[in-house]
Amino acid sequence: MGKINPKGQLSGSIGRFVFVNIGDMTVVRSKPSRIKQTAATEKSANCFGNISHQDKLYRQSLLRHVPITTDKTYAYRHRTYFNRMAVRNTDPMKTDTAVRWDLRKMMVGFEFNKNAEWQSICHFFPEFILDTTQRLSISIPELSLKRDFRPVAQSDRINLTFYVIAVDMNTLSSPSVQVFAEFTMEVSSHISSPATIWTTEPLPPDQIIFVIGICKMNFTKPDKDNKSHTAASCYLWSK
Repeated sequence: MGKINPKGQLSGSIGRFVFVNIGDMTVVRSKPSRIKQTAATEKSANCFGNISHQDKLYRQSLLRHVPITTDKTYAYRHRTYFNRMAVRNTDPMKTDTAVRWDLRKMMVGFEFNKNAEWQSICHFFPEFILDTTQRLSISIPELSLKRDFRPVAQSDRINLTFYVIAVDMNTLSSPSVQVFAEFTMEVSSHISSPATIWTTEPLPPDQIIFVIGICKMNFTKPDKDNKSHTAASCYLWSK
């Protein structure tokens, strides 16, 4: 699209032509037939494409195993976080770029549903302890609905679920996702929840481990509004 500035000069592009203003002179150039890439930039683009594809396969598998409520923007936001988790091993003698998934903590804090964020609804902090036997303990303090949560109006119960997810990124077809452990509790307006500690079996070696928290609001009377604002899901811990 071309634009005319106050001086009457045309800038922008029309068809195959690009108009550039240099002082009082307007220069017309033809658009390049293709963007020139070096071997390094082409390899980087291919690597990002492969990571994005892995992210898509992982998300599809994850949502089949875990009942996560997502918003309309979560896919591209998740891809950005997933890309940050990857460490590229660049070797100029190889055409491909190897990837190690070493920066797992980059996923912690990612919100699947921006309409209902974990940090806005849950005002408490789970504690995660990994012992020498690779058993993970999740410590939850005593919880009160009015003190430790900020539910929407008319919600009188909160269901908390913690999913311990084991992910194998080295499978040939697609990332393998397994729900390794699942812990659930309920907090209501009438009954507080006592302090609780859950402990898993030893975590599987050589796999990525995530803890995903889901905080779902419930209603005595059916909620007629959009349910997307009543369920928060977030990566809380990783290994």
